[in-house]
Amino acid sequence: MSITITKDVLEGYLKCKFKGHLKSIGEEGNPTDFELLAHDTKERVRTLAIDRFLAEHSEGDVLRGLSVTPELLRHGTSVILDATVAFDGMCICFDALVKIKERSSARSFCYAPVLFHESSKSGREQRVLLELLGMILASVQRQEPSWGILIHGADCQTRRIKLGRNADIARRKLKEISERLTVGTPPKLTLNTHCQICEFKQRCQAEASEKDDISLLRSISENEIAKYRSRGIFSVTQLSCTFRPKKKYTNPNHESPPHQHALQALAIREKKIHVLGTAEFPMPSVRLYFDIEGDPERRFDYLLGIVIESNGNLERRSFWSDDPTSERRLFEQFLEVIGRFDDYRIYCYGSYEATFLRRWIKELNRHDLNDSLIPRIVNVLSTIHSHIYFPTYSNGLKDIGALLGFAWTEANASGIQSIVWRRRWEESRSVSFKDMLINYNLEDCMALKKVTEFLFSICSGPTGQRCTQSAGHEIAQVEATSVQSSRREWCQASFAIPSFEFVNDRAYFDYQRDRVFIRSSKRLKIIQKRDRLVYRKKNLPANKRIEITSLNCPDCDGTKLTRKPDGRLVRLAYNLRMTPSGIRRVLIRFTTTRHYCRRCKRRFLPGEYLRIKEHFHALKSWAMFEYVAHRTSLANIAENVRELFGVPVTTTEICKFKSDLSRYYEGTVAGILKSLLTGPLLHSDETEVHVKGIGKGYVWVFTNLESVVYLYRPNREGEFLHTLLRDFMGVLVSDFYTAYDSLECSQQKCLIHLIRDFNQDIVKNPWDEELKHISSVFGTLLKTVVATIDRYGLKKRHLGKHRRDVDQFYQSVTPAPFRSDVAEGYRTRLVRYRAKLFTFLSHDGVPWNNNNAEHAVKAFAYYRELADNMMTSTGLNEYLNLLSVYQTCKYKGVSFLRFMISGQTDIDKFCSGHRMSVLPPIEVYAEDELATVMLRRGRKRRSVTRSRSEVAENAASTANR
Repeated sequence: MSITITKDVLEGYLKCKFKGHLKSIGEEGNPTDFELLAHDTKERVRTLAIDRFLAEHSEGDVLRGLSVTPELLRHGTSVILDATVAFDGMCICFDALVKIKERSSARSFCYAPVLFHESSKSGREQRVLLELLGMILASVQRQEPSWGILIHGADCQTRRIKLGRNADIARRKLKEISERLTVGTPPKLTLNTHCQICEFKQRCQAEASEKDDISLLRSISENEIAKYRSRGIFSVTQLSCTFRPKKKYTNPNHESPPHQHALQALAIREKKIHVLGTAEFPMPSVRLYFDIEGDPERRFDYLLGIVIESNGNLERRSFWSDDPTSERRLFEQFLEVIGRFDDYRIYCYGSYEATFLRRWIKELNRHDLNDSLIPRIVNVLSTIHSHIYFPTYSNGLKDIGALLGFAWTEANASGIQSIVWRRRWEESRSVSFKDMLINYNLEDCMALKKVTEFLFSICSGPTGQRCTQSAGHEIAQVEATSVQSSRREWCQASFAIPSFEFVNDRAYFDYQRDRVFIRSSKRLKIIQKRDRLVYRKKNLPANKRIEITSLNCPDCDGTKLTRKPDGRLVRLAYNLRMTPSGIRRVLIRFTTTRHYCRRCKRRFLPGEYLRIKEHFHALKSWAMFEYVAHRTSLANIAENVRELFGVPVTTTEICKFKSDLSRYYEGTVAGILKSLLTGPLLHSDETEVHVKGIGKGYVWVFTNLESVVYLYRPNREGEFLHTLLRDFMGVLVSDFYTAYDSLECSQQKCLIHLIRDFNQDIVKNPWDEELKHISSVFGTLLKTVVATIDRYGLKKRHLGKHRRDVDQFYQSVTPAPFRSDVAEGYRTRLVRYRAKLFTFLSHDGVPWNNNNAEHAVKAFAYYRELADNMMTSTGLNEYLNLLSVYQTCKYKGVSFLRFMISGQTDIDKFCSGHRMSVLPPIEVYAEDELATVMLRRGRKRRSVTRSRSEVAENAASTANR
C-alpha cells in the first residue's frame, strides 16, 4: 500500500511517532475538547492572517489553492495561499508561501514557508516544522530559504524565524519518516505528554495497558525508556523486578532521595504504598489547602481556591478574575485571608502556586513576604516524588486522589480541561462554565486535603513504629526490606532454562569427582573405597560393651521370659571422655537378645535398647563448644569430628546437637534470668539482626557482672520490658532508648553514650560556643567524679560528695534557654534525665556506663558477622540459649566445655565444687521422640547408619508395641 506524507503526518510525527504512523495509514480518533479548541483557534488565526495578506497586497499578487511548480514560482507572485507541493511520495499543503528578497540560483528572489499556529508561544516543535517545510520547498525552487514566518496566537503575532539552526534535527526526522513509511513497520508505542490531548488517547492507553508497557509510568522520559528497552526491559512488571533496596537512604547533605522508577513499578505490582526514607510532614493547627487555575501559555492566573481547616472547622474561599488586569487583586485577597492567622501552613500540589506567589511578591516589591510567607509553603508533590510511592502510574493529584477514594464531579476534570472551560467562558461568558471551574478548583483543594492527611498518617512517628495499613491500603517501609548483598553467594543457582540447570548440576566438583573422573582414575577409586572403610562402624574397636535385657514383659508384666541370642542386634553409641592428657573417643557397643513372653506369647526387644542415643552428651558438648566459643561452622564441626575422633556424623546431626543442648539448658537460662531480675543491678542493651525469611529483628541482652541472657524479639518495641522487669527492684543501666523511660525501677543512663553524642555534635558544629560551654562544664564534672571512682571504686560514701557538684552544674545551665538549637536540645535532655544521670552516686557498685552490656553484645556481633541473614528464628533462639550459658560461664570464671560435659544444669552449683558428672551410663531418647528418630535413621546413608536388617527389625518391634 502506497503511503503519502502529508502535513498532518509531519505534525503528528513531531508530537509522537506512533501518532504520525496512525495518521499516515488514515486512522482517525476521537478529538479531545482541547484539540477541538485548538482547531477553532487555528481557523481564526488562518482567517485573520489571510485577511491581512489580502489587505497588504493587491488582488493580482495573491494566489490560492495552486500546486507549486518551478514555472509558477518564476512569475514572482508575492503570496501563494494554500500552496501544495507534491513530489517523491509527499503531498504537503503549505499555509502560505511569501516571496522574500533573497537570490536563488535561477532568479533574484525565493519563497519562504508560512505556518499558521494556534499557540500563543512559539516552541521548538514549530521551528522544526518550519525547517521541514523549508527543505520540502527547496526541492521545487532549488534553494533553501533562510527565513520562515510563523503567525500564531489569537492576536496573529508574526515572527520571522531564522532557518538552519534545527536543520540537522529536521533532516533526521524527515529521513526517519521516509524510512518508516517505506518499510511500513509501525514504531513502538510509547506514551508521552502529548497523550493527554491526543485524539488517539484511549486507543493507545488500552494497547499500552494490555502490554503492561513501561511508558505507562509517566515519570520516565523517552530517553530512559529507550535505555530500559535496550536492556530488554519492556513492561512495568519487568522493571519492578530490578529494584534493589540500598543499605541507607540518609544523605549527609539532607537532600531528598531521587525518584526510583523501579520502586514505583514495584508498588504497582504489589499494590502497596511504599515509603522510602523519612519524610518530614508538619501539621499545625491551621492548615490552608491552596490551588490555582491558570493558563500557562498566556501566563494568566484567573482562579484561586483555598480550603481552610482550623480547629476542626472547614472554610472554602474562591477568588475569580475576569481578565489579566485584575490578577493582582487575587494576590491581595489571598494576603487578606492568611493575615488572619499566625501559626499556619500552606499546602499546595506542585510548584505552580509558589511560582505565582513569588512572581507577585517581586512585582509588588513585597520582599518581606519572602521570609514570612514562602517558608510556610509545603509542596506535597515533592514529598511524594521523593519518599512515597503509590501504586499508580503517575503522581498526579487525580490518580492519587482517586486511589484514596476521592471523586470529582466532572468525569473529565483535569488541568487541560480547565483551560478549555476557561476559553469557552471567555467566548460565551456562560455561568455554567464559571461554576464548573470554581467547583473543580475547590474539589482539587479537598483532594489535596485528603492526600495530605493520608501522608501525615503514614509518615508520622518513628520509622520502626509506623503503621503498616491505613485507610485500607497496605504500607511497606523500604528500609525494612532485606538488603541484597552484591557479593557472590555460594548457593544453588536458579536457571530460567531447564537445559542450563541440567548442565550446571553436572559441573559441581563433588559430582565430577564421584561420577566422572572416577571412571578414568584408579587413584580416585582407591581413595573412595578407603573412605567408605574408614567410616564403617564395624571397623571401629569398642571401648565398652553393654548387654541390655528386660526382666518383664511390657504388655502383661510377666517375668517368664525366654531370651534368644541374635548377633545382628548390635547398637553403637559414640561419646567423648576428657582426661588430663586430652580428649579421646569412647565407642560403646550395646547388644541384646530377642525376648519371648511365655505368658502372653509376645516377642519383643527391650525398650531401652530401641531408644539408645547414637551420640552421647559429651560429644554434643564438644561440638557446641566449638560452635559457640570458636564460631566454627556446623559443616566444619562435622568434618573435625570425623577427622579427629573417627566418629561418622553429618552436618544435619550437628544441627540436631544444637537443638538438643538448647532444649537441655532451657532451665539453666531461665535460672540465670531469674537471678538477674532478683539482683541489685541489671545492664540492658539491644542490637539488630537480620533473620532469614523474616527480615530485621533485634537481640536484647541483659547482664550484670556475673550473668548474661540473650533474648530475640522480632522488633524493637519495648512493651515486653514492662512484663519482664515488673518485679525488678534494683538499678537498670541502659542507653537513652525511650522504651526504658516508662519503666518504674531506678535507672542509670549511660554517660558514655551522652559524651559521644556531645562530641559528635561539636565536630558538626565547630562554631557553636554555647554547645562548647555546656559540653566543657559537663566534662569537667564527669572528670572529677571518675577520678574519685578510680581512687575509691563505686562506693556511695565517697561518691556522695559529688551531689553538690551536680546541683551546681544544673544551676549553671538551667536558668535560661540557649540561642543555639543544638545546645538547647542538650540542655533539655540533661534536665529531662536529671534523676537518671547520676543515680550511681547514691548506690554501691552501680557503674556510670553501660559498657558491660555493650561487651556482651559484642559476643553476639562477632557471630552475626558470619551468620547474618542466614539464620532462622528457631536456630537463632537455640544459639542465644547456648550463648547465654557460655557467657555466664565466662563471667563466672569456669570452663564452658567442662560444665557441659558434666551434664549439670546449675552453673552456681558447678562453681561451688560439685563437678562430678550427673549423666546416666546409658542415654536414651524420650518415648515421644522415638518415632522421629526411627524415621531419621531410616533415611541416612548405609555407610553411616546401621545395617538394613537391624533397621527392619527395630521398625517391626516398634510397630508391634
